[in-house]
Amino acid sequence: MDGRWVKLQPGKDKKVRHFYPFVFRDELAGVGPQVNDGDLVRLLDTDGRFVAWGTYSATSRIAFRTLTLNDEPIDRAFFVARLQAAWQRRQPLMTVTNAFRVVHAEADFLPGLIVDRYADTVVVQVRTLAMERLKPLWLEPLVELFRPQGVLERSDMEGRREEGLPPVKQVLYGTVPPRVDIVEHGLRFLVDVWDGLKTGFYLDQRDNRKLMQTLVRPGERFLDLFAYTGAFAIYAAKTGAESVAVEQRPSAIAVGQEQARFNGVTVAFRCGNVFDELPRFFAEGARFDAVVIDPPAIAKSKRELDSLKWAIWKLVHGVLPLLNDGGRMLVCTCTYHMDWTTLMEAVRLAASDRRVPLRVLMQTTQSLDHPVRLHLPESQYLRCLLLQRD
Repeated sequence: MDGRWVKLQPGKDKKVRHFYPFVFRDELAGVGPQVNDGDLVRLLDTDGRFVAWGTYSATSRIAFRTLTLNDEPIDRAFFVARLQAAWQRRQPLMTVTNAFRVVHAEADFLPGLIVDRYADTVVVQVRTLAMERLKPLWLEPLVELFRPQGVLERSDMEGRREEGLPPVKQVLYGTVPPRVDIVEHGLRFLVDVWDGLKTGFYLDQRDNRKLMQTLVRPGERFLDLFAYTGAFAIYAAKTGAESVAVEQRPSAIAVGQEQARFNGVTVAFRCGNVFDELPRFFAEGARFDAVVIDPPAIAKSKRELDSLKWAIWKLVHGVLPLLNDGGRMLVCTCTYHMDWTTLMEAVRLAASDRRVPLRVLMQTTQSLDHPVRLHLPESQYLRCLLLQRD
């Protein structure tokens, strides 16, 4: 055996064999003499037996990410099979949309790689040095599978710095327009793939948008907070609701207004910070029958969890005086570190402080093209509580 291996501390192989894909730095007992940052390596147990193939990072707190538990070549054919399998799992969604997350990193057994398809445009994020180095093995099969007009790399997130990588935004193949026109549940949306949040659109909220639409009746008032380009508000407006959306990015509002016109609806956008706008709505005497609270990822580590809990409390506390009796409220958090118990506690405290009784109607999560792996709790990052004011 060559020197491309890393060895586990005693007993640490069990979790990997049971499909948990990460090995943290303090769980390693040694690193082979030929191993460099970003290499493909064998993972060995304390007795030197093979456990998995994966990628090694010398800088990240996650030292090893599993690619396969089989002792097989990690080559072009390997990536062809993984991409085809991921795409096959998304086929049921083709009846409702032409925009999907095709590869959801570890949840699709391709750690460090995100692939989103928007109609004829593919957007990728490369989050690890190893996946960057493996690009020649997966990019060509990706193009062959989807035959896109263009492939854009949006690896411009801060998380790459932990891997020693600079933020990157570049065309990898073909041509990529400023905006891509997509369809979702019969509605038309514009995706700013170059400068929009995430890779341009919140694909993970697709099911929740449809859910809220089914709960809103014509003539009701709907409030979309942290609206981005107003997709929730447009869904509601299509049912005949009077939709109001709050967003602080003028560029996102411009896209939202344009796509509202495309769908033949009106959305009243307000440009401002949600925390500032809520007391203004109250001062105006505004009332709503349904509200969506979908803040950005305020807490990206466990250390920041208290800040997120306080933010959720403050948002719910500000919304409840605006919510009519019988009104519905969807409260979302997009960080793994806030579990269901903590989210419910933050909402319950706000409701108790306002002396408003709430009923939990449903707990929801991300859309199915953002799969949740049972053995990887971190893969469930989006949690939403649907509540009703009694």
